[in-house]
Amino acid sequence: MILILSIEQDESTIDIIRWLSYLKEDFILLNNNELINSLTVNINTSEVFITTKDAIVNFNEITSVWYRRGNFKLDDCIEIKDFIGDKITEFYNGEKKDLFEYLHFLLHQKPSINNYNFKKVNKLIVLTLAKQLGLCIPKTTITNQKKVLREELKNKLLITKPINDPMSLYGDTYWLPTYTTSINTEKTDLFDNTFGISLFQENIKKTLEIRSYFLDGEFYSMAIFSQLDEQTKTDFRCYNNQKPNRTIPFNLPLDIEIKLKTLAEKLNLTSCSFDLIYTPSKQYVFLEVNPIGQFGMVSYPCNYYLEEKIAYKLKNYDISKRSTTVIKQNERRV
Repeated sequence: MILILSIEQDESTIDIIRWLSYLKEDFILLNNNELINSLTVNINTSEVFITTKDAIVNFNEITSVWYRRGNFKLDDCIEIKDFIGDKITEFYNGEKKDLFEYLHFLLHQKPSINNYNFKKVNKLIVLTLAKQLGLCIPKTTITNQKKVLREELKNKLLITKPINDPMSLYGDTYWLPTYTTSINTEKTDLFDNTFGISLFQENIKKTLEIRSYFLDGEFYSMAIFSQLDEQTKTDFRCYNNQKPNRTIPFNLPLDIEIKLKTLAEKLNLTSCSFDLIYTPSKQYVFLEVNPIGQFGMVSYPCNYYLEEKIAYKLKNYDISKRSTTVIKQNERRV
């Protein structure tokens, strides 16, 4: 039995499910809004039983796991709506958090593609690790001081982007996402002398951008010619639907792939997507990693058929690949 943890209406999840159905594989899909009615955990025997409205999940029957998005959901069961009730709710949420972390820990003992406990990465730590591994990274400064920012602008162009995950604001008639944005001296005139802490990087000239999907040791890369369009040259996610960027399959140099693979291992990621820039001086510059792994935008344009590969991976996962990890984790528990 394959367990899939995801969210409603996730197109990539739907694509994988279609392939699993075609392969006649048994699977259970738990979405993050699916309320758990009953849950029993026996730590001594590592038995876990979860019941929802539509499914009964026995962890012992799970052969492989794909963590896509979301988390388990339990009812709060707290009806008091005052200061004491708020404190009890806060305490109970902490109980659930530790329990869910343990459930994901157990699932990670099984052959799996990604895990909730490793779904979030710190961009600053990732940049530091990438640099330590010998990857080129942009010159990066984090500051809340206008004078520091203006000093940085004296000898290079800059961009700014979130330190954390991007934010989007939704309304009935609007959607406002956050994009990577160019910064110049004129824009800093609008800044206070002290502003909210922000990340700034050198705005590197590029020949092309590279999105590389990593799956269990293999790379599937795509070149994006975003620099040819004013709308997309700073951030290719500012899509020009009237004139889409040209995209083609791409092969990263072996030494770059080795360093990226080592980075993925350090971050406990079996599936992720890397963003890089290839410069006019023929240098590969690492930008960031998406720990969930955006494979749809790479799969279709490049005919990689990644949805099929992931489905077969879940079907035929070799348990021996995880055996060493399981042994080490058991030794630590002892």
